[in-house]
Amino acid sequence: MSKQPAVEAEYDVVVVGSGVAGLTAAVVAAKQGLKVLVAEKAELFGGTTAFSSGGAWIPNNPYMASVGQHDTPEEAYTYLRATLGNSYDTDLVEAFVETGPEMLKFMDEKTKVRFYPVLLPDYHPGEPGAKAARTIIAEAFNGRELGDYIRHVRNPLPGYVAFGSFQTDMQHVPKLTSAFRTWEGFRFSAKRMAGFVRDVVTYGKGTHMAHGNALVGRLMRTALDAGVTLRRDTPAVRLDESDGRVVGIVLEIGGQQRTIGVRNGVVLASGGFGANLEMRAKYIPLAEDHLSAQPAENVGDGIRMGQGAGGVFAEPNISNGIWAPCSAHRAKDGTIKSVFPHFGPDRGKPGTIIVDTEGRRIGNEASPYQEFVSHMNASGIRKAWFIGTKVALRKYGMGVAMPAPLPYRHLVRDGYLIEAGTIPGLAHKLGIPKANFEQTIARFNEFAARGEDPDFGRGSNSYDNAQGDFNHTPNPNLAPLDRGPFYAIEIHPGDCSTTLGLKTTPDGQVLNAESQPVPGLFAVGLDMNSLMYGRYPGGGSSIGPALVFGYRAGRKLAA
Repeated sequence: MSKQPAVEAEYDVVVVGSGVAGLTAAVVAAKQGLKVLVAEKAELFGGTTAFSSGGAWIPNNPYMASVGQHDTPEEAYTYLRATLGNSYDTDLVEAFVETGPEMLKFMDEKTKVRFYPVLLPDYHPGEPGAKAARTIIAEAFNGRELGDYIRHVRNPLPGYVAFGSFQTDMQHVPKLTSAFRTWEGFRFSAKRMAGFVRDVVTYGKGTHMAHGNALVGRLMRTALDAGVTLRRDTPAVRLDESDGRVVGIVLEIGGQQRTIGVRNGVVLASGGFGANLEMRAKYIPLAEDHLSAQPAENVGDGIRMGQGAGGVFAEPNISNGIWAPCSAHRAKDGTIKSVFPHFGPDRGKPGTIIVDTEGRRIGNEASPYQEFVSHMNASGIRKAWFIGTKVALRKYGMGVAMPAPLPYRHLVRDGYLIEAGTIPGLAHKLGIPKANFEQTIARFNEFAARGEDPDFGRGSNSYDNAQGDFNHTPNPNLAPLDRGPFYAIEIHPGDCSTTLGLKTTPDGQVLNAESQPVPGLFAVGLDMNSLMYGRYPGGGSSIGPALVFGYRAGRKLAA
């Protein structure tokens, strides 16, 4: 095990957690001359961010023009008023929208973080003020620049990464999936695989970092260059207070509790409460059936400590989590090996459908994940089946089954993929009413052949289309399921993060019962109550605010 840096007796700032929000606050504070410690509870850095696709929703970002898009703060406000409704918090929204471009300028000029835009439409494209390309993604990063730290960064979830740690950027997927069909694909794939093998021998894992991993890697490299001390396996126990001010924090270091003095403040960025069973039972609907794709360490430590210092835990949001339909890849004994959130790129592809346990469709399969699972929650749908043709499975992938040429038969053998040659045969294997299922498929196939979905409107808007295949006609989201074999994956309502957290000022200062800041205490990321109150206006509506309010907290700490 790699040697960890020593922990000194006192710092200007201690950050609890190493996801995007905590690392951003640490970097901004350190760049302004403060002495900063990041204490990560887990054995691996990166938090929920490392699991994620890494998208950040930043309205009026400077990258939009490069893909022919234009935005203004006023249009962003209009869109957020429409999507947030009565949950629109003027102070927080204005701080977010106005500071986003400033934060990106800081990242571009002062850090290793680099972004590129994606032409992803906002998730409610019919609302006034909606745009495309408000979502940006971190450019890939060479993890070798982290040295030995690369060994201790959390890998993406299985299904979003091959061979355990082989990562790739979305624009390179077509080359990798054509490795045995085109010379360009073969040459590119062979070069990437050779580098991956070398990295595994040297570092024990691949070092090409993409998406959320790239964002973590770039922030970590910047933090190290700025003199930030990064500690893993260092849980925060409690805050140390004096005369109503947070003046230190008790950390567990090498099995011993130590009180670390803090001059400027503590930043709580521990990832929310997604793995806390008691809190899940209280705040997550259908909690006993919800699958969570969150790190096991996210048990609400920051929220607990913040409340202990007088901070106020917000009232339940419109949704207390970021929802996504999820599937579980299980071991032979039934234990869960990994959870896969079906965000949309597989659900929205032609040749797929989702039905409930009665064999009926439950909605627009290509719709935004937050809305899709909100409907499951409201309707009490605890289990459903995600079904596709073999063409869809091999061309696009389904869940942890990645596209060809990667293998999939092992997933049939272990029960993750349920295979049948016919629709009646699949109904029998799934235990759903055969007549209902056949009727559903026949009706869907008729619609798909025409390229329309009168029942649920799948493929009728720009967001849906972005999840589909633009080379498929007449509708990028629809194709009949008329030729076997067919494959099914059991899915459940699930979540990839929580939204319910501590009330704060626009600078991340934790508020007490009198709506006054608790001196020396900040909360950002998932420990801060969501700016969106559980709505999800666009791709990266969790990471975008994490960057902005992490930036604002770091700036305030040095003020």
